[in-house]
Formats: sequence, structure tokens, C-alpha cells
Amino acid sequence: MRITVKYLCIILLLTTTVALHAQSLSNLKNSSPVTVNGSLGLNSAFYNASGIPDRQTPFSFGVNANATLTVYGISMPFSFTWYSNEKAGFRQPFNQFGISPTYKWLTVHLGYRNVSFSEFTLNGHTFLGAGLEAKPGKFRLAAVYGKFNQTSQYDLIMADSIPKLTRLGWAAKIGYGTEKSFVDVSMLRIGDNTKNFIPYEDPDLPVPAQNMALGLTSRISLTSKLVLNVDGSLSFLTSNSSLGTSDTINDRLLEYASNLITINSTSQRFSALKASLSYNFSKNVISGIEYRRIDPGYQSMGSYFFNNDLEQITFNQSVSFLESKFRARGSIGMQRDNLDGAKNSTSKRLIGSISGNYTIDENWALDLSYNNFSTNQKAIKNIADNSLMVYQVNHNLLLSPRFMKVTDGFSHLVMLNLNWMILNDKNTQTSDMTDTDTKVAMLMYSLGLPKQKINMSLGANYTKMVNQNYKNQLAGGTLSLSSSLLKDKLSINWNNAYMLNKLNGENGRIFNTALNSIYRFLPRHSVTLNLSLIKNSFADTSVIPSYNEIRGDLGYAFTF
Repeated sequence: MRITVKYLCIILLLTTTVALHAQSLSNLKNSSPVTVNGSLGLNSAFYNASGIPDRQTPFSFGVNANATLTVYGISMPFSFTWYSNEKAGFRQPFNQFGISPTYKWLTVHLGYRNVSFSEFTLNGHTFLGAGLEAKPGKFRLAAVYGKFNQTSQYDLIMADSIPKLTRLGWAAKIGYGTEKSFVDVSMLRIGDNTKNFIPYEDPDLPVPAQNMALGLTSRISLTSKLVLNVDGSLSFLTSNSSLGTSDTINDRLLEYASNLITINSTSQRFSALKASLSYNFSKNVISGIEYRRIDPGYQSMGSYFFNNDLEQITFNQSVSFLESKFRARGSIGMQRDNLDGAKNSTSKRLIGSISGNYTIDENWALDLSYNNFSTNQKAIKNIADNSLMVYQVNHNLLLSPRFMKVTDGFSHLVMLNLNWMILNDKNTQTSDMTDTDTKVAMLMYSLGLPKQKINMSLGANYTKMVNQNYKNQLAGGTLSLSSSLLKDKLSINWNNAYMLNKLNGENGRIFNTALNSIYRFLPRHSVTLNLSLIKNSFADTSVIPSYNEIRGDLGYAFTF
């Protein structure tokens, strides 16, 4: 449906806030001005359960609406729901307004935006403000300024509320090159606004902080086959800027940072580095090495999270041969923490994986993967309790052969998945609680009859999980049927699963069946009917409850 009344657009833009993606201004003349599409639905649902408390009301009905307003190719979705069981709500997921128009090599950011300069400086943190990105020729220039946090107060009624200070800052980047080979230098300075700040009596509540980070990111083709990637950063963080400036600074780098942020007894300097070197022996053989080191406590106010206190080195290899029918990838390396020695122990991990794919012919293929991750914790300070020591090995082996044949009249697919997972705890004091052996096997056959518009699948699966405290076995099968009838006006899906469950010697049965159908009549109208049954049966003396549960819903939808 096309809406040509320009005032509707103005009203909606003034009364709602939305997030808009970047759009090239050069394409505006080819875009539709304003359009609205969506759906309006009526639903009723029923529920019945025996053996367990009801998990929803026996009967409910309601209305739901979804609409998407499109202004010159920019989409803004909305939704509304109301149900008789007092569940209602208006959801407008794009609740932050922002736009990033582009003209040739220049992009302007306005409103709520997120931009990335490097992994360790500005990396996707949402801000409210303005920014520019320019790429004239091979130059790579960018700058942003805005609010990275909005002031919020602690609310006793809202248990998960977190008090925040207004956080303002800027970031800039200058670089040269192309996407294949470049050098970028980035910098950010972000801090909490101390205007009208009243110190909290509770030490757990926030105090104003400041951060400056410098980053160097580059990708350099040393030769036509040898490529070097480097991403490094220094971050200066003052945890409490309200204490004022320190008279003595014993670190030259912190002294340099004092030109832009407050440096005092709460100030710290962190570093992060990621570097990789890869060599293409040929299009079928690529070797590489990667090193990563992130100081304990590393932070950047331009990013949400870092997995810090980490150092690792990995060797990577990928090969393909037999005219690319066989492809394999593998890596092995070491990882450790406690880089500053502040913890009571150091954890060392052997990390390794290998995976391969072999396309035997047009019908047969095979996937294989193996992962081995081990954790070895070495004490560097006296630990009297050996139960705190960690030395674990995780093994994961996956084998998946498959057969597929497609013709004009039918399609066959047979797939087998075999998965073996082992957690082996080398600590004798904790192994009885953590050692776990899990085996999973699944066999599936699918038949498609495109001319008859029928699909059918049969499956069998088996799972065995063994631990010192429990032993659980599941075995059963699945059956699914789907079809389109009445000249594709009616679609039906029927799914069934039957499982035998044996948990610590107690036997049970689980049966699930579900029917989903939709009937489309007239150009924009449809009716849906969904039914499901769960039947969980265990002995009367079992601690696991037996229950039956039936759900159903009937709905009508009109699309526009």
C-alpha cells in the first residue's frame, strides 16, 4: 500500500525514534518516497495440562499488528500485541534515531551510531552524536564525537538498574591504503562528566573515570604471497578522576597521557597486541601464525568487552587438493593467563583443532572434525587445597557422511552424524564430579517429491551421557511430513518424535506431536491452526513427573 501524504511521514518522524542504516544519497531519486506494509492478526489459544502445574492460561485471545514504514528505502518496523491474559505491549525495536548518508567518498553519521576504528580502541560502541568518514583516494579519515553513556540513577524498584554517569568523548582515525593493504592510526578520549557530580557514599557505586587509547592497525603485503596483519594499542585508564591530578608521575607514557586525561593514583596503563603472518604457497596451501596478548584489566571505553589477561600463539594450516574436492583446516597452539603474576595460579591451555571436508562425487560427501582443548593450572603461590587445581582435557570428535541425489522427480538425502565428547579431569580430587563421556548418533533420511509438493523425513537418534553422578540414555525416532495442497493455498507440516529415556535406572517415554497448517484465501487473507501434544511418562515411584500437555491456537491475518 503506498502512502503519499507527506504529513504522515513528518508526524511519525517527530513522535518516534528509530535507527536508520547508511544510505547513498546518489540513489534517492530511484527510491520510493513513503510506503507502509504489514499485517493485522486475531489469535485465540487454548491450553490443558495434567500432572504438572499449568504453564499458561486455559484460554486466551488477542490481537497483534506489525507495520513497517519505509521512507526513501529506509525501513522502520513497529509491532503491537494485546492478549486477554493481561499480556500487552508496544514494541518499537529501533528506539534510537540515527542516519548515515553517503555521498561518493564521504559519509556523515548523525544521531545514535556505532563505528569501528580498530579492535582495541573504538570498536562498535553506540554513541549519540556526530561523525565523518572520508576516503578520498587512498586516504582513510574518520572522526566521531558524542555521548557514550546517558546519566541514570539507581532505582530500588528495578533490581537490575545500574547507575551511570554521562560519558562524553571523541575518537579519530587517519590512515592510508586500500582494504587489501593499509596503515591506520586511531585515538580516542572518553570520560565521565563531573559537572554536578555528588560522590556516592556506597563504594560500589560509580565514580567518574577517564580513558585514552592509541591504536595502530595495518595490513601489509610483504610479498605477493606473504601478508602481515598487526593491531596494537595502548590504553590509559583513570578509574577515579575526581581525586584530581597527581603531583608526581613516574611513568613517561602516563605523563604523556596527562595532557589529555587526569592522571593520579588510580591511573593504569595497558597494552594489547594481535599480529598474524600468513603465506600462500599456492591457492590450495596457506600457512599462518597468529600471536595475541592482552594485559590483565585492559579496557577501552570505545568497546563493550575484552577477554583480557590472555596470551596465545597458534599455528594455522589450510590445504585443498584433488581438484579442491578435499579441504582441510587445522590449528594448534598454547594459551595462558596470569600475565602479571597477580593470581594464585596460572592456567595453561593446549588449543588445537582439525576439520576436513571430502566431496567424493556428486552424491557422496564426508565431514570430519576433531578439537582438543586442555587446561593446565600451575600454582605460583602456595595453595593448600589441591581441589582448587585445574587440569582438564576436552575432546570433541565429529564424523558426518552424507548422500544426496536429486532428479526432476525426487530428491534423496541420507545423513549420519556421530559425535563423541569427553571431558577428562586430571585432578583426582575433582574428577568424580566433572568427568563426562557423551556419545551422540543421529541418522536421517529425507525424501522430496517436488511435483507432488511432498516432503518426508525419518530419523533415528541415540544419546548416552555418563558421569559419576548420573547416567542418561535417550533413544528414539522422528517422523515429519509436509505438503502443499489446493494449488498451494494450504500448507501442512506434521512433526513427531518418540523417545525412550533412561535416567539413573528409571525408564520413561516421551512423545511429542505437532501439526502446523496455514490456509491462504483471497490475495491478503490467511488462517492458521497449530496443535501440539507432549506426553511424558515415568513410573509412579519416579522422582521425574509424568504429565500430558496440549496446546493449540487459531489465528487470522490480514496483510497490507
